[in-house]
Amino acid sequence: MHEFQNLHSTNKTRIQEFVRGHFYGHLDFSLNKTLFFFIAGRYEFSNKGADIFLESLSRLNYLLRVHRNDMTVVVFFIMPAKTNNFNVESLKGQAVRKQLWDTAHAVKEKFGKKLYESLLTGQIPDMNTILDRDDLTIMKRAIYATQ
Repeated sequence: MHEFQNLHSTNKTRIQEFVRGHFYGHLDFSLNKTLFFFIAGRYEFSNKGADIFLESLSRLNYLLRVHRNDMTVVVFFIMPAKTNNFNVESLKGQAVRKQLWDTAHAVKEKFGKKLYESLLTGQIPDMNTILDRDDLTIMKRAIYATQ
């Protein structure tokens, strides 16, 4: 049971990271209040039930609006079809998300080390000084690079 819960948590995090990159710049909803649905199969809408799935999503959308629910629904249609190229905006969003993640992780590591060293000396660190100008510069550069 625990293995299933761990796998669920890990995969949910991966899906959320993908959605963050895919909707980068347009992510105006909370991923904690998001339902994820998937449908997969060959490119045959009526044979695989995709038409029924779309109808059920329409009804769900109606119910969410009527009840003024702030839940968001993200649906993945995974059906192989002929394509000519990649969605450049999606790839760009994933690259930006990865760059911001790497920057946040680097600053987090420095922050953690400074916090640990301060605690080892028996002092409560001053949160206003634990991030130095270099950290702020790195974060500003990452934000400006994404714009």
